[in-house]
Amino acid sequence: MKLNIFTLLLVLGTAWSLHSCDNNDDESIDVPVELQNAFSSKYPNAANVKWENKSGYYVADFYDGYEASAWFTQDGKWKMTETDIPYDALPQAVKTSFETSEYKSWKIDDVDKLEREGFETVYVIEVENQNQEMDLYYSVNGELIKSVVDTDNDKDEYLPVQLTDVMKNVINERYPNAKIMEVDVENDRNDWDYGYTEVDIIHNGISKDVLFNQSGNWYSTSWEVRKNELPDTVNNTIDNQYGEYRFDDAKYIEKADDTVYYRIELERGENELTVNIDINGNVIQ
Repeated sequence: MKLNIFTLLLVLGTAWSLHSCDNNDDESIDVPVELQNAFSSKYPNAANVKWENKSGYYVADFYDGYEASAWFTQDGKWKMTETDIPYDALPQAVKTSFETSEYKSWKIDDVDKLEREGFETVYVIEVENQNQEMDLYYSVNGELIKSVVDTDNDKDEYLPVQLTDVMKNVINERYPNAKIMEVDVENDRNDWDYGYTEVDIIHNGISKDVLFNQSGNWYSTSWEVRKNELPDTVNNTIDNQYGEYRFDDAKYIEKADDTVYYRIELERGENELTVNIDINGNVIQ
């Protein structure tokens, strides 16, 4: 399972100089003056403000048209805002994408707008169907960035995230003008890529997954392709060697060791087969 966070949490000192926040209720904590000013500047119309400490950050729960939570560092630097919005408040492109997706008949449980420093705005639609629950992540233009299983124990799944300079440089150099959408860290110790970081980007209108290893170095990038986008050499290999199978899915994969190939998923009844084919049509391991 992917943990929907990758964060370099700031270590805050314990000897903070705290001041009272005059817009909070009796249960709210005290916050530094510079933080109060930063919050008021960003959300001048906020009401019913309540502060708490969470994962090393100051978090303001407030109402500003909708219920929201904003995350700040002690010195007043904004990192993230999560807003609980109604379905009708989604951009039309997101609604259209959802309403034509395989999840269109699922019950909508919640909708969140996620804004984070250095990232594009993401909309998360939580849906359920009987005992199944999914979180669908969309860009403002309606691209489905990813869909993940909702585990019901992810109350703090949205945390401020930031990339290392190495990661930023790789993305800027290899995929100029890419929009950074999401970051995940593989947390399943049984997976080969445990501890790897996946950055979801949109580059030239294509959703791409950029993978970094545990040392933070670029490992690979992949994205989905249609069958009619495959080279003739690859399609010929599929037809000649796997003609009894039905084409299901394909990804283009480029790796740091200069390996480039297509990962093809095939089906025959209940049997599934995955094969890797290079651009010359050769089946590789």
